[in-house]
Amino acid sequence: MASDLKREQAPTVAIFPWGDVVEEFLDPIGLTLEDFVERMTGGWLFGYVAALQSAGWRAVIVCASEQVAAPRRLVHRETGAAVWAVPGRRAEYPYSSRRSLTQWLRTPWGGFARVLREERCTGLLAQEYEYARFDALALLAMAMRLPIFATFQAGDVTLSPLECRVRPWTLRRSRGLVVASAQERSRLAATYGRLRLRIGDIPNPIDGEEWRAGSKSEARAELGLPQDSFIAISHGRIDIRRKGLDVLIEAWLRFSAVRRDACLLLIGSGQDREEFARLLASRGASGVTWHSAYVTDRPLMRRWLSASDAYVITSRVEGMPVAPLEAMACGLPVVSTRAKGLPDIFADGEQSGGILVRCDDAEGVACALERLAASAGLRETLGGAARARIEARFSLSAVGRALADFMQPSGVEASMRSGGGASS
Repeated sequence: MASDLKREQAPTVAIFPWGDVVEEFLDPIGLTLEDFVERMTGGWLFGYVAALQSAGWRAVIVCASEQVAAPRRLVHRETGAAVWAVPGRRAEYPYSSRRSLTQWLRTPWGGFARVLREERCTGLLAQEYEYARFDALALLAMAMRLPIFATFQAGDVTLSPLECRVRPWTLRRSRGLVVASAQERSRLAATYGRLRLRIGDIPNPIDGEEWRAGSKSEARAELGLPQDSFIAISHGRIDIRRKGLDVLIEAWLRFSAVRRDACLLLIGSGQDREEFARLLASRGASGVTWHSAYVTDRPLMRRWLSASDAYVITSRVEGMPVAPLEAMACGLPVVSTRAKGLPDIFADGEQSGGILVRCDDAEGVACALERLAASAGLRETLGGAARARIEARFSLSAVGRALADFMQPSGVEASMRSGGGASS
């Protein structure tokens, strides 16, 4: 009875992850729907869930799935959040107006509406707004008289002429966009300035209490890594173009030509794993160890980070990735490109714990790695700054309060009456 009362009273937001079906995200990393609820943790999605829970809100994850024949309610093991899978199909066509139309028509309207009613949701939050599913959700929200919000996680391209015509209409019906990237906020102003969108500058969260480094020497001993070598690490999805993995390997070739005893740890899997294996074999990069798996074991991931001296991310496309936040929380200095969202993490550059270089600048990445390899003092200074940046800006409680304030009905209506604008 008490749990039912809490469920009725707590504001409840339905979070819709990207994808026509959840398998578009899960298949490339080798996970199932059951893995999603039993093993997956962290990332922006479960970070949002935990952050909202810390502010007294309920978060319900809603997705379409090819693997269910009827709506199915699961429970996420770590957070206790409801995870609904409703029957759905993905669109087959290349990105075009025909695909966009198919995505809208294949939206499981009835299944989504059932979940929203059954969970007594007070609002919707969609991953990405430059996406056909957002348009469909905006229509559903309007029909059910619920507010809809969206969060930017790297989707910044309108994919078809038909979407170009529809998107201003659906954006106008959004109650707010959560956009942590200054570059993306500038693009929105240039593209949709006349809409006077309400935009919140709210970062992705991380549990800084959980992500703390252990003993470096013990971690290296446990993992069989050399005690005296400089070790850099990078983890995440194996997507060569978006993650700039070709740039990372080129940078490592230049760096390791001088630092022959250095090690690069790569941890992750994804749709480009076979192509990436060929790239590694063809370039003959020395000192590179790749663990081709999507790691859901957080204690193991913390050991890898604890064993390392520096983190490196060479992305071309980003929203606000959580992987470097995990490294920063573990006290690692970061070498990072200036892809969208990354400069916002390191707003004060090296005083925020990061050495920033241009995208596609392999030489710049190599030089930054050399600076860190040559100076334990610099690594300690930047690592301490990185940890302080996490505590000040990215904690679950701080992000949870900001999200709750942004999505509170009273705050939304006050902002709309004042003509919108950015929230910080």
